[in-house]
Amino acid sequence: MIREAIIRKIVERDVAGESLLEDEVRTSDELLHAAAIEDFGSWETALEYSGVRARDVGRSRELTADRTAQQLRRLCTTGYDLAAMVNRSRNRPLYDAALRHHGSWRAALTAAGINLSNVSRRRPENFDRETMILWLRERQAASQSLVYSEVCLENRDKAMAIRRTFGSWQRAINEMTS
Repeated sequence: MIREAIIRKIVERDVAGESLLEDEVRTSDELLHAAAIEDFGSWETALEYSGVRARDVGRSRELTADRTAQQLRRLCTTGYDLAAMVNRSRNRPLYDAALRHHGSWRAALTAAGINLSNVSRRRPENFDRETMILWLRERQAASQSLVYSEVCLENRDKAMAIRRTFGSWQRAINEMTS
C-alpha cells in the first residue's frame, strides 16, 4: 500500500468517526495497520502524516465547530470531493455538524478557510508543467506560502493539479528550485 493510500484510509476512518486507537485498528484493519507501520515506522507517525494528532486519539470526538472545520480542511487537502450532496451521503455526522454550526455547507467550507471558487477537482485550463513551475515561483517571489495545505485551501484546483502532475508537492517544489 502506498503512503497516499494509507493516509487516505486513515482520514476516511477519522472522518467516519471510526476508532484510530492502534489496538482497535490492528484488529479491525490489519492490512492498514501493517502498511502504516512498514511505511511510517509507527502508527503514531502515520497518524501525524494524516493530520491526526496522536495525543487526541481516543478522546471525545464530538464535532465542535473547530473540529468540523479541521475535518473539512483535511478533506480539502486530501483531494476529496467537497460537494454537499456527496458529503451528506458519505459522512452524515460531519454534514449535519457543518449545518448546525454554520447554517449551510458552503458557509462551513468558507468558515474552514476553503476558497469556494477553487474546489472543483478539475485541472485548470492552460496549466502545463512549465506554467505550474512559473506559478509556484510567482508565489515564492510574492512571499506567499508554498506549504501544500495552505495553498490547497486557497487554490485547490491548482494545488491538486501540481501534485498530480509532479507525483508529489515536494517534487514540484524541488523542480521549481532547481
